[in-house]
Amino acid sequence: MPWELNPVLQQSRLVLLAQTAVDVRNKAFSEANREEGDTSWGIGCKAHERFGHSLCKLEESGKHPWLSVHRDGLYFMPHIEGVAVRVYRGPADKPSQRHLEAARSEHGRRAESRQMAFSFMGGETEPDGPWFWMMAVETDVEGRALRAVFFQANEAGGTRHAWEAPVESVSAAPAPAPEPGDKPARPARPRPAQGQQAKDAPASRDGRPLFRAQTMTLPLVSQPS
Repeated sequence: MPWELNPVLQQSRLVLLAQTAVDVRNKAFSEANREEGDTSWGIGCKAHERFGHSLCKLEESGKHPWLSVHRDGLYFMPHIEGVAVRVYRGPADKPSQRHLEAARSEHGRRAESRQMAFSFMGGETEPDGPWFWMMAVETDVEGRALRAVFFQANEAGGTRHAWEAPVESVSAAPAPAPEPGDKPARPARPRPAQGQQAKDAPASRDGRPLFRAQTMTLPLVSQPS
């Protein structure tokens, strides 16, 4: 688990980061109007800008002192107590070279400014390192977020220690209100318990049931050949 590799990567912190990314993206797509010309590319750009804005608001709120955001125009990189986490849309098992380059650049920038006071849990001495923390937001064919996966990746594109954050990707849609004049559905009638007579079962004048179905297992009798 990420928090076992680095204690600052607490589960609640990762879930907040993941849930924010999922909520912002899905809200942007729910507001889109395809008939008016909104495309997945434009909606994705809006989701990206809103996600950066939401992260900055979380940082400025003061409720999450562990969160800091390095932003330069449209580029932003969230940090959890100094540990950079590259967030991108795409599969978790195949991060693109563009995202790996962004993580590597942030790794170098942090190393120069803070002498790696906080590592990426993959120092220069690690085999195949350095290793960077990333979060992949995987989507459906329409572009809506389905899940968020944290993992480590190196410059060669190798991945390890993947963990899926428990986020709600799709909220349950409320039941539609009945149209005027519609008859309410008849509630299901509960079945009587086994051995108990149904209230509406036909009965004779003295109250005894007119019939009672009973099943019994019959022994198999072999016939002579």
